[in-house]
Amino acid sequence: MIRYAVKSDESQILSMMELVKDDFAGYKEKEFLEAVQNAVCNEEAIVETEDGRIAGLLMCSKKEKELIFLAVHPKYRKRGVAKRLISEMSRWFTAGDIIEVITFQDGDTKGIPARACYHACGFTDDEKLTVFDYPCQKLILRL
Repeated sequence: MIRYAVKSDESQILSMMELVKDDFAGYKEKEFLEAVQNAVCNEEAIVETEDGRIAGLLMCSKKEKELIFLAVHPKYRKRGVAKRLISEMSRWFTAGDIIEVITFQDGDTKGIPARACYHACGFTDDEKLTVFDYPCQKLILRL
């Protein structure tokens, strides 16, 4: 089930992040928790739950039209969780909008699963960037 994230989800979200934090360049728990709290307040965070557990989390900026964060619990990977979250997020926007996401560059082994997912959801490669002193790339989704 996909629903908006709520404050009481924070402990489960942080537990999931302990398992996947190495997949996120520059991850810092305090700043991440602040971002989660802000996204929850603005209804810009959604979760998919399975078996009473958070299987995945997506946060975005509706104003900036940017997918800010996407993670799936290792137990629930390769089950379509990320694709369903992206599809749900897409409903917040209108035809013609361009949604951005920053991820790892092509060839970076850390980014293989994320890039494959984004490409499968219709994102295409855009400019290369450096974020948190790490080489990244912007991908865009034209709705």
